[in-house]
Amino acid sequence: MGPRLLGRDPARAGCDGSEATARPATLLAALEDRVYLAVWLSVMLAACGRLPPPPSPSGPYAPESVETFGAMAARTVPPSAQLIRIRWRYDDGGQEVSGRGAVRLAPPDSLRLDISVPVVGRATLVLAGDSTWSQPGEVAQEVPQSRAILWALFGIIHRPTGGTRIEVGDAPDRRLYRLTAPDGSVTLLECRGDTLLGATELVAGKMVGRLVLTRDHAGAVVKADAADVAHRVRFVAEVEHREASDPFPSEIWRRP
Repeated sequence: MGPRLLGRDPARAGCDGSEATARPATLLAALEDRVYLAVWLSVMLAACGRLPPPPSPSGPYAPESVETFGAMAARTVPPSAQLIRIRWRYDDGGQEVSGRGAVRLAPPDSLRLDISVPVVGRATLVLAGDSTWSQPGEVAQEVPQSRAILWALFGIIHRPTGGTRIEVGDAPDRRLYRLTAPDGSVTLLECRGDTLLGATELVAGKMVGRLVLTRDHAGAVVKADAADVAHRVRFVAEVEHREASDPFPSEIWRRP
């Protein structure tokens, strides 16, 4: 376990230093038992706290065309590459872990997330087009079903894959988009105009993930507060710095 993750080149990992606090409990034991992969993914995806429940539509959902939804989603994508520095905190009620990370966004379809994981070291996740890879590599096996939430963490609505049924409904002060994948899983997006406010994932009709975004007066995401309901953990990411960037080197998107 250790060499595969700790052996990464810090310059390529891209984390701007790190800080971590942890109480020695089940989380660290899990890391040593290689269950760290599930924990790492939980850090990426979410948490269980007292987030507000998803809103209910005031009327029935209506079909939405792929073209109309795609045009709206495109307006949530940054016009150029961005580098985002984040501070994150994970809490499952028994232990807390915190650290820093860096996110590289290359519109329209590439995202690289590098974080510092206490005790374990550094971890990387890359979404490039339809491909996904990570270090440690096993993490990517769990990612495709949650791609929409990963993009939503940064305020971006990712256009769904083919075969997804798209519906739209209204709720007080926001519009709801219900995306039903071919496997029956549902992603519910909450928007005000073209601004993403939150997202919910449901499997077999049960909520498994919840995300609420906080934005500043200019509309930029400053905080992502998420919940993995099944595992009762909470993840909070706060943006420390965001800047436009020149195009990133092509090699950062390639599997090592």
